[in-house]
Amino acid sequence: MNMIDAIILGAVQGATEFLPVSSKTHLIIGQKLLGIDEPSIFLEVALHIGTLLSVLVYYRKDVIKLLSSFFGYIFGHKRQANESNFRLGLYIIIGSIPAAIAGLLFKDWIEMQFDSTTLGGYLLLVTAAVLISTHFIKRKRKPIGMTNSFVVGIAQACALLPGISRSGSTISAALYQGIEPAQAARFSFLLSLPAVGGAVLLKAVDLLKEPTVVTDLASFGVGIAVSFIVGLLAIYWLLKSLAGSKFYMFGFYCAIVGVLTIIFL
Repeated sequence: MNMIDAIILGAVQGATEFLPVSSKTHLIIGQKLLGIDEPSIFLEVALHIGTLLSVLVYYRKDVIKLLSSFFGYIFGHKRQANESNFRLGLYIIIGSIPAAIAGLLFKDWIEMQFDSTTLGGYLLLVTAAVLISTHFIKRKRKPIGMTNSFVVGIAQACALLPGISRSGSTISAALYQGIEPAQAARFSFLLSLPAVGGAVLLKAVDLLKEPTVVTDLASFGVGIAVSFIVGLLAIYWLLKSLAGSKFYMFGFYCAIVGVLTIIFL
């Protein structure tokens, strides 16, 4: 894998991790088009670190306030003022449980599914149907709670499969439960922190089994930088799409890519 491959895959990861189009399937397609049979675990870690940093930077104020309020509430500091953010932190933990359990119990089986590009294509059609259907949801202003955060977490667990978009499924699940678009996106991105962080840790464990070479170090840095920059732009674009009620239009893109994947790959 050369530097150009790292740049291309970094851009693909950065864009598709947050846009509701399935980063996993797009990376599989990208690797096939580039002729990469065995992607570097080193680069995979880099790509995930880049997108993790994108969320941390974009939502840095929310993350800092969330952490300070969460632990402030636990240790009895200004409990009334910190209660709302403590609850949000609790809902993020609850929402992370389904994916954590599914990832630990079915890790090997899930990874086997990535050998099938066709499956990714068919599941992209499922993602397309879910996204397009959100156009018909009546907008409400329900708050995020224990039950709906767990339902969003189940949607995130489903996104462990190729073709099912993490952001698409979690935001859609939130919208279907009456959570307003901006809050749905914010919760989805904050919920991605434990998920992506966990993926980085799992890949890092695999990385320890591989020898590190200088070319990998160069690709590592480039992969982080590209996925980070493109990730920031993708978050901004997705939020603009939600604000303009154009979120569902990503479904048409998923449908086209899904059909092309099934036919040609």
